[in-house]
Amino acid sequence: MPPPRNPERLVVYVLCGAGLLGLAWLALQAIGWFGVGLLGLFVLFVAVRFELEGNLPVGPQMTPDLYASQFHKDGREHASERAERRTLLGGQLSAARVAAGFGGLLTAIGFGFFFMLEFGR
Repeated sequence: MPPPRNPERLVVYVLCGAGLLGLAWLALQAIGWFGVGLLGLFVLFVAVRFELEGNLPVGPQMTPDLYASQFHKDGREHASERAERRTLLGGQLSAARVAAGFGGLLTAIGFGFFFMLEFGR
């Protein structure tokens, strides 16, 4: 599936941001600022993990044929197919970077307020 066009991308970012803020509000009500920080760490972890894996197969080092099959598949692709895959991956990584930014922001705000309110006395 190709990455969404610019107006669609903005709508998706706004909806995802609103959903994440809703989850942050629930975490704030349930656990407090520590929960907001944990939610931010989780979002940051998932986004960075997606950036590192880059839509490639992931497995233990005991399965070298998993990696070999991926490299053989990449070697048989036409140049236009490789360009399409890189474009698609670029759109996905762009979304992962935005998610990492939201996660970092939630982590900083959550743990910042937690430490300020807990140890600032």
